[in-house]
Amino acid sequence: MPKYGAMDTESSAIRMEIPSAVELVNVVRMTVMNAVESQGALTGSRLDDLRLATSEAVTNAIQANLERDGSQPVKIRCIIADGLVRLEITDFGFGMPPDENLPPLSDPARLHTEGGFGVPLMKALSNDRVEFDTSARGTTVRIWLAQ
Repeated sequence: MPKYGAMDTESSAIRMEIPSAVELVNVVRMTVMNAVESQGALTGSRLDDLRLATSEAVTNAIQANLERDGSQPVKIRCIIADGLVRLEITDFGFGMPPDENLPPLSDPARLHTEGGFGVPLMKALSNDRVEFDTSARGTTVRIWLAQ
């Protein structure tokens, strides 16, 4: 299995900027999926994991931008190298709110809570290899997936 390193060499990379519009989540997801699939970096259920993680991260970024004013784009970068995929999503929202007030996913009380599932879901899909750089000027989420 490849190491989760810095991925200094990019065998393939996609860079996109999209307006903060929920209708574009599918466009991003399809573009990322086609690139990863064409490189053979992920297959089967790992490709499904990437599909879901991409949807969650892009949707969260769009919502963060819209909470600010929606004028900034969402930036997407997908790097495919050595059988490893790193997906980076950047927004220009107010930063991630702390999730300390949310009950754990295993708590039945969580079923009565709207939202707050995206980050735990991204962590689970990527085997906890997710990084968040967040500030009052926005957030970049980095998700690593390997076969």
